Amino acid sequence: MNYLSTDEDRRIAAAGLKLTRKIVLESETFKKYSPEEYRPGIHLNEDEEILKAAADYAQTIFHPVGTCKMGQDDMAVVDVELKVKGIKNLRVIDASIMPNITSGNTNAPTIMIAEKGADMILKN
Repeated sequence: MNYLSTDEDRRIAAAGLKLTRKIVLESETFKKYSPEEYRPGIHLNEDEEILKAAADYAQTIFHPVGTCKMGQDDMAVVDVELKVKGIKNLRVIDASIMPNITSGNTNAPTIMIAEKGADMILKN
């Protein structure tokens, strides 16, 4: 997914982790809970150290979608029949054609895409 692959991503992630520390560890609101940092570890202070630890432990809770845009515009990878543009006999039939992540689990919509894709293949 190329997380933390650009300088801007890395700068923003480090700043976000530092801000989270400040809010949780220094604010009056959280003091009554006696918070402690478990990961990445309060002993890590430099951006690169923090990012290394974050990359080792962090993960997304979302299922990746939207990497092969479906449509008729120049940015679309697949057409409305899920055929990869410019490549004969290849279709993409999975969550990557979704324009946006769904508000619920991606399982049911992905099954629907697969069923529709299978129907399109059988009709050809």
